Amino acid sequence: MSSNSFISGLDLAKQFFKTGDMDRAEFHIRALLEREENEEGYFYLGLIQNSAGKWDEALTSYYKAVSINHDYGNPCNEIGVVLLRMGKDKEAVYWLKKSVRCEINDAPHISYFNLATLYKLWNRPERSLQYLHKAMEIKKDFPEAWKMWEDIQADSNSSTNSN
Repeated sequence: MSSNSFISGLDLAKQFFKTGDMDRAEFHIRALLEREENEEGYFYLGLIQNSAGKWDEALTSYYKAVSINHDYGNPCNEIGVVLLRMGKDKEAVYWLKKSVRCEINDAPHISYFNLATLYKLWNRPERSLQYLHKAMEIKKDFPEAWKMWEDIQADSNSSTNSN
């Protein structure tokens, strides 16, 4: 299969994904992956599986994406998120940190935000604020990060005032 036909097929699958037509998106991605394995195809297959709540299948697809390209941060971030949902915090932090170190990452600010969320859950506000700062340096207009920043600051101020 030529790379142009793979890319146009992947673009079609992404379009179905973005419009919420997961059945068609999955059909096209699986058809492409049967002809040629590709990290981005496995990444999108993982996103589809994840959106259906099939976390184990999603992890398998994300791991395949990373095995094809070790420097692809998008699936690393998603692995971290799924592991976090599964209560596997320590494994999640490994993958989220790997994600921010990868050269290919469409949204490193999201990976930093996810790390901030994890450290907030662990009651480590100082680490959480460090990762939020990095996220907001990359994407200034990031309302979720600003909200978490304000929440952590408010929590910090209320605990200081109660002492």
